[in-house]
Amino acid sequence: MITGFNTDIEHNGTVYHVQTEDKGLAAPIILSLVYVGGAILASKRSPYDDLVAAGYNAQVLAERLQRQHKLICAAINAGRIEDLKRLQQREAVPQTEAVAPPRKQPKVEQAPAEVATGAPVLDIPVHVLPDTAQVELELPPKQPAEPEVVYVEAEQALHLNLMEEREFRAGEVVTIRVRVSRGPEDDRNAVLDAEVTVKILGSEFRPLMLRSKTDNDGVAIVHAWLPRFNAGRAAVLIRATKDDYAAELRRVIHH
Repeated sequence: MITGFNTDIEHNGTVYHVQTEDKGLAAPIILSLVYVGGAILASKRSPYDDLVAAGYNAQVLAERLQRQHKLICAAINAGRIEDLKRLQQREAVPQTEAVAPPRKQPKVEQAPAEVATGAPVLDIPVHVLPDTAQVELELPPKQPAEPEVVYVEAEQALHLNLMEEREFRAGEVVTIRVRVSRGPEDDRNAVLDAEVTVKILGSEFRPLMLRSKTDNDGVAIVHAWLPRFNAGRAAVLIRATKDDYAAELRRVIHH
């Protein structure tokens, strides 16, 4: 399972929390949720069965997960908040109206559950990312065709967040600030003296490792030089540990 992303975005005095995570190979879905005050405003589910069928590649999955998270954050930053609010109030349009059988037909086949209960889709143009024309957001289905798995977090589980989301590029000197916390989504507390390890990994250079610890605010700061490379792949792996609990996240290093 690939570790996900959590980002708080303030727009016109309201804080929107965007959470994107991988549900794992047992349920191969990238799930993004948009929270406001603890309530789910909208969500996006992206299956990656194609990736599993082609041979699981953790790097490709991590890039898809990061891209989806950035698209939704960009939509909120673009000011499309009213579209998100209207989406929550919109009711699904029954698909049977478009494929109604002739009147003389004695029997009408019922639409599949996943179509009848499908949530409306909202297209949000995103101009800040030229490689993508739109973002599709959907509400969680009220009556899912299959029972959903409920994940319960341990109270002492760690949560790791980048203080500034940015692109990492080869040859740069970067300052990485991460915050380590624990507790429920709406009331997370800073973790003091958590061990934070930053690994810089690449297929064309030897791995680098840097260490730090969190302060009273749960923040650790690491200064790193990202090696130059012209081929292959590279990534920054950030890991935090405390009291036998651990959390990690990964970011791609671009050429």
